[in-house]
Amino acid sequence: MAMVYRGKGVGGSISRRKFIKAGALTAGVLLSARWTKSYAAVSNSNLTKFIQPLRDVTAGAIPIAAKDTGWSGVDHYTLSVSKYADQLHPDQGATRLFGYGQGGNNKHLGGIIVASRDTPVQVTFINNLPTDHVLPVDTSIMGAEQGADRISPHLHGGFVPWASDGGPFAWWNADGSKYGDSYARDFMLGLNPGLPANAGEFYYPNQQGARFAWYHDHAIGTTRLNAYAGIASAYVITDAYEATLAAAPYYLPGPLDARTKYLVFQDKKFVSPRFLADNPLWSGSRNPGDLGYADYYDPDVYELPPGNPPPIPSVVPEFFGDTILVNGTVAPFLELEPRQYRLRMLNACNARFLSPRLYRAKGRRFPDSTEANLLRPGPFFVQIGTEAGFIPYPTVVANSGLNAKPLLIAPGERADLIVDLREMEAGTTLILYSNVDAPYPMGDPAYAYDGSAARGMTPDTQNLLQIRIKARSRAANASVRLPARLTPTDPPLVLQRPNVPTPIPAAVRVGSQSITVAVKRKTLNEGFDSYGRLIQMLGTDELVNGDFSRAYEDAPTEVVQADSVEVWEIINLTGDTHPMHFHLTNVQVLSRQPFDDVSYALAGGGVPTYTGPAVAPDMNELGYKETVRCPPGFVTRVIQRFNLPQLPFAVPASTRRFDGTNTIPKANEYVWHCHILEHEEHDMMRPLIVTG
Repeated sequence: MAMVYRGKGVGGSISRRKFIKAGALTAGVLLSARWTKSYAAVSNSNLTKFIQPLRDVTAGAIPIAAKDTGWSGVDHYTLSVSKYADQLHPDQGATRLFGYGQGGNNKHLGGIIVASRDTPVQVTFINNLPTDHVLPVDTSIMGAEQGADRISPHLHGGFVPWASDGGPFAWWNADGSKYGDSYARDFMLGLNPGLPANAGEFYYPNQQGARFAWYHDHAIGTTRLNAYAGIASAYVITDAYEATLAAAPYYLPGPLDARTKYLVFQDKKFVSPRFLADNPLWSGSRNPGDLGYADYYDPDVYELPPGNPPPIPSVVPEFFGDTILVNGTVAPFLELEPRQYRLRMLNACNARFLSPRLYRAKGRRFPDSTEANLLRPGPFFVQIGTEAGFIPYPTVVANSGLNAKPLLIAPGERADLIVDLREMEAGTTLILYSNVDAPYPMGDPAYAYDGSAARGMTPDTQNLLQIRIKARSRAANASVRLPARLTPTDPPLVLQRPNVPTPIPAAVRVGSQSITVAVKRKTLNEGFDSYGRLIQMLGTDELVNGDFSRAYEDAPTEVVQADSVEVWEIINLTGDTHPMHFHLTNVQVLSRQPFDDVSYALAGGGVPTYTGPAVAPDMNELGYKETVRCPPGFVTRVIQRFNLPQLPFAVPASTRRFDGTNTIPKANEYVWHCHILEHEEHDMMRPLIVTG
């Protein structure tokens, strides 16, 4: 791993943009504009939009995983991780991908697992990856030097034992000859004594309410590449409460109802003659249709500290593709009838935020039918859930109207929505549209692909999906009638009032137990590594050698007792909004409050100087979440309980030597990190250790 370059005084713990405004220098290094491009942001796809249908989960185009026979007490699955090729658009060659599959039938986003609350799921993951990756690998970052054929399956949003969490160091390679420090092989053999050398065994107790989770690879050093290459799929949990909503008098479409549509968004680049011409140092595949990526860090972008220039290939601050995939296909269309539908959205992009909303198309004929008419808004959404399940109050998210609050989905976040199309006439064309700045919120116009370069064609990251309304084929469904308040089965730690900041409680009651609440301050930081590359890091509010930030392998600072409750005040000293993801726990957002980040860094930490009152979380952020947006210049307060799942067997403690010299007794090893995957990998991730 490239060591962090820490300037004196603040050592990169404050955003470049703030220093530009203040005219400041640190250690003689001029901190350049944060949004300056670190690689070519050219467009290159030129694929016709909306000529192929969406791969529909409930229609079988994306397969539901099949259970294994002969197992009792659990629903057991066997999934391989392999290299394969898939045709993502008819106008280009097949794309080489990595992905999950069964029986040699690997599919993009395939192998969806549907689970029930309190019914355990156990999965054998077989690593069949080749030793060469489909993308260039930067071996200068931690873990990547161990090889490109490693996997560590992580159930994102799962409440699981640490040995089945799929943390960054729980990886193993394709022949089983190498594994990470946190790979719990003995535990896995206890679950499945016949486990092959190239396989891992994972146990998911599913002690959670209904939700749309997902599982993806988390191997240290190649997480961003593996997820981008396709090692990801959905994991849907249902429960008795969701079943009551599906019945009279509510009639909510169930998780596999034909009126429930799963929409997984990713932005990609593809190899083409234009891509190769604009990326002369590209070291990956040169086959048209294969995945392109950003692998060159321009050394002229930043003033460099003493050291070597960035390697090629190199990690970059963020990756933004020019072409949107929905459910693994380039710019698809979806035919819907005049009915109410449930849309379950996942932002699986590496770094791009999305703001999906509906508009009528500019016209019925190509290319007008491929573009949103921003003067003619379509139906609004009613949000009923996030990545952590149902929210307390159904909330309107709209693209127009008085006090309209549009939907915003950061990487890793999900949104569970109802849309009413009953008044739409057959023949109407709608466009699902998004125009969020990238990076968010201080965007670079180079990454705003609006479809204007060649109308009706990619590159386009704003017109996401075309929806074609067709005539109703059968009788109307009973109307979806949502209750005024939803009551999910996971009880909250604190009760929250809409549009009112929630104060930090002194204690919370869990059953008959009163638990004192500890308050901790955490920081989000930016700096440079030894190559002069931008690096994002987590930290505390305490300076160590003039720096708030901590590398992943520094001694853990998030060590908590099982069943304890803490409020974290997450202090963002950077220029980005970071979607912070918490393994093991779900959190409630209490409030956000603006503060003076420049004076905070210069003062060396402590209590922030607030520049305004605390503001409430958005209505669609009430209830539990496990990925939380932390905007720049704000302190984001979250509360969480560090309880562990109840299991029918003992789980051994982690023996990882967390600071290189000792282990932590009774350690259950998890992590928390930014879900902008380039940030997570370099190096915005820290251990979360639950003891007991």
